[in-house]
Amino acid sequence: MSPITLLSRNTVATRSFYQSPIAFAKAKKQKTSKKVEPEPEVEEEGPLIDFDEATKSFDLVVEKFTKLANEAKLGKTNPKVFDKLMVTINDEETPFTSVAQTSIKGRNFIITLFDPSYSKHVINSILGSTLNMNAQADPANKYTLKAPLPPVTTETKQESAKHLKELFEKFKNGSNRGSLAAIRSDVKHKFSKHVKKQKSDTESKALQDFEKLHKQYTEKLALIFKAAETAVLK
Repeated sequence: MSPITLLSRNTVATRSFYQSPIAFAKAKKQKTSKKVEPEPEVEEEGPLIDFDEATKSFDLVVEKFTKLANEAKLGKTNPKVFDKLMVTINDEETPFTSVAQTSIKGRNFIITLFDPSYSKHVINSILGSTLNMNAQADPANKYTLKAPLPPVTTETKQESAKHLKELFEKFKNGSNRGSLAAIRSDVKHKFSKHVKKQKSDTESKALQDFEKLHKQYTEKLALIFKAAETAVLK
């Protein structure tokens, strides 16, 4: 066998086991370059129910109702009965509160005019209202009108009690944001959006505690109403 033939055979045998550096690097890169997906960030969950916010909202409802209940106890002897009147001045309607303010002294409403020229206009406005009152100018003070307080009768007491009851129902069960029921509904709606039908023990406990809080404020509102109703019918 010639030397040339032997060399050729050895070369073929060697090449069958050879891998180029470029091909090796590619294979290695394919193994090591597998993309690792980052773990999704876990968002921190807030409280299931914000009891601080709910308590503030309930407190605001009770505060507003208490104020209106105190006004309702006065009935038509409340100086604010004039506040919704419109006074016609120079063929234009102006809110009563823009031309005068009212207080009580003895058995009279004292209407203090911001301008004495408003006197006849305010008197006409009161006469034309459903208040069933008659105001007169004070001869000693051109800025003042007097209107006798209406007599307190069984009928006026019942009227005030009815108005008070309507207020109570509005602040307890009204559909607007300013009622205990509306706040409760809103909180429960937000709660249900983040909770599965099968509640955990923690979720069930949070909801039970909130229902207890709502019940406490409902009872508080009812106590204020009963006290005011008793005072009205006294």
